[in-house]
Amino acid sequence: MDAASVLQADLETFLTDMVWTFSTHGGRSAAVVWPRGEDTVVPALAAAHGQDGDAPWHPALDFAERLGALVDHETRAAYHTVPAGDATEETPVAADTFLLPLLGAVEARLTPLGTDWPDGVGWLRHRLRAGEVLYLPAGFSRALSARSQALVLELTLSVR
Repeated sequence: MDAASVLQADLETFLTDMVWTFSTHGGRSAAVVWPRGEDTVVPALAAAHGQDGDAPWHPALDFAERLGALVDHETRAAYHTVPAGDATEETPVAADTFLLPLLGAVEARLTPLGTDWPDGVGWLRHRLRAGEVLYLPAGFSRALSARSQALVLELTLSVR
């Protein structure tokens, strides 16, 4: 199997694990998933950072489009750099979102907004390494920090 075929097979496996997480936790709770296939998918997505999004094929755009098709949501992809030692401002999560560190590690601090959450859903903190994925339902706020600079791919879902 050539490298492109391996990447496509691993991409499908990686996305399947994300879809299972979404179908299990969608709209109800944050969840961490350790997708299979990360050893080829994550480097390809990291290498695509800074490439022109208008190119004939861009891994992050293809990844977002394929995820969106599998969960029946429009999906937007955006890269974010989290500087070393800095914490991003708390940001409300307005739509279901996946955070995927591509380089380095990040700490995500999550706070549920409002009072519509089941008992026991409260403030959360997750440390994610490259290749691990955090699903965030709408209705949380999030802040990210990193000990050393990190690159994160954010995938935001919206209803079609």
